[in-house]
Amino acid sequence: MNAGKSAAGAVLSKSATLLPQSGNPMPRLKKLDVGAGRAVGSINSEGLPNNGIEYYVSDEVLDAVKATGKPYIVSLSGLSTADNLAMLGKVAAAAARKPNTIAAVELNLACPNIPGKPTVALDFDQMADVLDAVAGHAAFRASGLPLGVKLAPYFDGPHLDRAAALINACERVSFVVTMNTIGNCLVVDTATEASLIAPKGGFGGVGGGFAKPIALAHVAGLRKLLDARVDIVGVGGVRTGEDAFQLILCGATAVQSATTHWLEGPKCFNRIDDELRALMASRGYTKLADFRGNLRAYDKKNPKHKGGPKAAAAAAPTPYAPLAAAFALGCLATLALGLLDGLFSSP
Repeated sequence: MNAGKSAAGAVLSKSATLLPQSGNPMPRLKKLDVGAGRAVGSINSEGLPNNGIEYYVSDEVLDAVKATGKPYIVSLSGLSTADNLAMLGKVAAAAARKPNTIAAVELNLACPNIPGKPTVALDFDQMADVLDAVAGHAAFRASGLPLGVKLAPYFDGPHLDRAAALINACERVSFVVTMNTIGNCLVVDTATEASLIAPKGGFGGVGGGFAKPIALAHVAGLRKLLDARVDIVGVGGVRTGEDAFQLILCGATAVQSATTHWLEGPKCFNRIDDELRALMASRGYTKLADFRGNLRAYDKKNPKHKGGPKAAAAAAPTPYAPLAAAFALGCLATLALGLLDGLFSSP
C-alpha cells in the first residue's frame, strides 16, 4: 500500500532543501523500545536527506499526488533564510503553473540534526526575522497558499509564550506543527559500548512514544495561547487511534505520525483511522468537533479517577482502545501527517 491509497488524508513531502542532499552518515535512524512495548520510539540524525525542492514541485510529483485526490503539503527546511525564500518562490511558481495541486506549505524551523546549524525555532530573534521575511515574500503571498510553521519542543513556559506571540503576530501563518523530535539525545548500545547512531557523535532527535507527553502539553498549551485562526497539527507518539484522540482532545485539528509510519508503512493510517472511529463511537461522538479542545481538569470526585491510572485503564474498553477519524495522512518519504478535518477550510 502507498500513501495515496491509504486512509491518509493528505500527502506531506519530505522537508526539502534548495538542492538535493544525501543527509548524515549511516546508521542515522534506529528504533527504540522501552518496557515491553509500552513506549516505542526512535532516534535519528538524518540531516535532511531529500531530492531537492525542484523534485517536490515537479509536474511528475504534482500530477501523481493530485491523482490520489489528497491535499499535498510541501515541507521546506532551507539551510538559510535565503534558501527558504528561494524555495517559496519555486512553490508559488509551481502553484501558478499547476493550479489546485499544492494545498499548503509547512516551513520546518525545528530540525536539530544539521551540523553547525542552530534550530531556528529555539532562537526567537532569528525566528522573528524568518517569519517577517516569509510574510513579505510577494509571490508566495499572492499564491494564497496556507502557511504552517513546524516548531521545536519547548521545556519552559515562557518559551512557549514567546513562540506563540511570534506566530500570532504573523498573520500569514495559519497553522503550526508541534512538535519536532527532542534534540540532543544520546542512546548507548551496551553490547558495543558505542552510540546507537553514527552522526554527530551519536546525538540525535528522539521521537515516537517518548515524545507524546510533551506533545500533548504543547498542543494544550498552544491552543490556549494561539489565536483561534491558527490551527494546530499535533505530532509525537501517534501510534494508535487513542493517541490521535488525546491530541485532538487537547486541541489539535490534525495529527502527524513519523515513527509509526516508518515502522508500519502507510497501512498504519487505516488502522489508526479505524481505531479512532471506534473510540469516538464508544463515547457517543459523531464528529471531531464534539470533543476537540475539551480536555478536562483532573477532578478527584470523578469515580474514574479513583485508584489512579490503573483503575482508569481498567475502565477503558481496551488498552489503546479504538479511536480513528475523518482523515489521516501519508508522505513521500519518511514522514506522515494525519489531516483530521478543517485544516484548509472552516470547521
